[in-house]
Amino acid sequence: FELKYLSWPYTNLESFFKLRATSNRDDNLTPESEFKNPAFIGAEGHLKLNGDTWESYLFYRQNRFWIHDDLILNLVDQNKLKNDNWGPQSSGIRLDFWEKDLWKISGLGGTIIYSDDGGTFNWTDDIVNEEPDGTDSFIMRLRKNSFNDRLRVGGMYLRKDWTNTGTKLEPERQHFLDISYNHILSWDISLYPRNFMRNGTRLGPINIDNSSWIFQYAVSDDPYQIETDDTRGNSDKDAFSIEARNIRISDLTVHAWYNNFGYNFRDYLSYRFDDGNEYNRNQYHIEGFYLFPKKAVTATVSYDYYERKRVVKGEETGNLRPTYNFYSELYVEFIRGFKGKIGYTRWHGFDGSAEVFDFFTYPNIFAELSVENKLAKVRMQMRVRDFDTFREVYAYGFDMEFNATGKLKGYFRLLNVNEKTEARATVFAQIRYDIGYGAECFLEYGAPWDSDHLVNTDGFVNEGSGTRLNNMTKLFLKLYF
Repeated sequence: FELKYLSWPYTNLESFFKLRATSNRDDNLTPESEFKNPAFIGAEGHLKLNGDTWESYLFYRQNRFWIHDDLILNLVDQNKLKNDNWGPQSSGIRLDFWEKDLWKISGLGGTIIYSDDGGTFNWTDDIVNEEPDGTDSFIMRLRKNSFNDRLRVGGMYLRKDWTNTGTKLEPERQHFLDISYNHILSWDISLYPRNFMRNGTRLGPINIDNSSWIFQYAVSDDPYQIETDDTRGNSDKDAFSIEARNIRISDLTVHAWYNNFGYNFRDYLSYRFDDGNEYNRNQYHIEGFYLFPKKAVTATVSYDYYERKRVVKGEETGNLRPTYNFYSELYVEFIRGFKGKIGYTRWHGFDGSAEVFDFFTYPNIFAELSVENKLAKVRMQMRVRDFDTFREVYAYGFDMEFNATGKLKGYFRLLNVNEKTEARATVFAQIRYDIGYGAECFLEYGAPWDSDHLVNTDGFVNEGSGTRLNNMTKLFLKLYF
C-alpha cells in the first residue's frame, strides 16, 4: 500500500508526504506479526519554500543531491549520498539561489546542501548511553556566468563527517574522532564560444562555435585514512581534468579530454574517487563522429588510454598497468523505418584473475537491426563477448514493444546466452492496460534486471554467470490522484 499527499497551503509553500505499508511472506526477516498487521511507514516527504530568486527544501528520506553543473570530475554522486535501502534514507535541507548580488559580484548562483544519512545512533541495549553514529554531508556550490553565459567560473566545497563510534575507542585512539572527515575544494572554468563572431567562431577549417572548453581542479584531505594506512601520505592529493567537446572539422565532430588524478586524492561523496578507485590515474581520451554527406550513415571511433601514476603496494605485477580501450561503430538508417548498427570493441590491459594474472586482450563484436512504425518497435541484437578467447560468449537478444489498442500495450524481450560449457536464457514480458481515471494495471513475468540492456547486460552475458530464468510473476495497480 502506498499513499501520496501533495498540497500547496500557501502561494510559495509546497508540502508532500508519502505513507506506505508492505506485507511480504517471502521475506524471512519480517516478523510473523507484521504479515497480518504491516507497519505504516512515513516513506518520504518535504516542505518546499521558494521566492523569486531562491528555492529551499526541507526533505525527509528523499534524493535531493543533484548538482546540475558538477562538470567533469563528478565530485558529488547522488547514489552515495541518498544512502539507499529500499528507498533513500537521508534527510536534510537544500537551498538553491540565482541572480544574487554579493558585495561587488552580481548574478551569483549556487547550491547549499546539508544532510544526515539516517544512521543517527549506534543502537545498543544501554539506552541512556547511546552513541552518535551517523554520517553528515555538506555541499556548497557557487557559480558566476558572464559574457552572455559564454564564460562560467565556479567553486565547490564538500565535507563528509562520520563519528567512527561503531565501537567505543580506546583512550589512545580518541583523537581519531577529531580527524574522521573528508573535505574537498574545487575550482572550475568553462568557456562556450558560441556566436562570438558574426559568421561563426573558426580557426581555419576548425569550427568551435558550438564547442565547450572546461577545466576543473580539486584538492582533498582525509586525515584519518592517511594516519591509519601506511600506503597513504600527504602528497599528490589533487585532481584535475581538461575537456573539449563539439569541435567541428567539416562533417567530423571531435571530443577529447585528459585526466590527472593524484595517488592520495579521495572524495567519499563520489563513487568515482571512492568505490570506483579512479584515483592514481593518468588518462587520455579522444573520440570522433563522422556524418557521411547526403547519407544516413554515422561512423564513430573512440580511443581511451589510462595508467597508474604510481605502482600500488602489493600489486607490483604489471607495474603501472597501462590499459586501452578501442571502440568503433557504424550506424545506418534504411528506408521504411529500418535501422542497423555494427560495432567492434577491443580492450587490452592487466587481467588480475587467477586464470590469467597478466596482460590480456578481449575483443567484442556487436550487431543490431531494428524497425519501428506506429504500432510496434522490434529490435534484434547479437554479440560475441571476449571473441576468440577462452572466455568467449555468444549472446542473442530480441525485444518488441507494441500497441494492441489505444488502452492495451505490451512489451516482450528474450535474451539467450551460449558459452562453451552451457547455455541459458531469460525472458521478461509486460502487459499494461489503461483503465482510465488515472489508473493503470500491469502484469509482468520474469526478472527485468537480467536483460535490462539486452546483449549488453554484462551480468548475464558473462562467462560462468550462473544466473537462471526467474519464474517471477507480478500484478500491480497504479493510481494517480
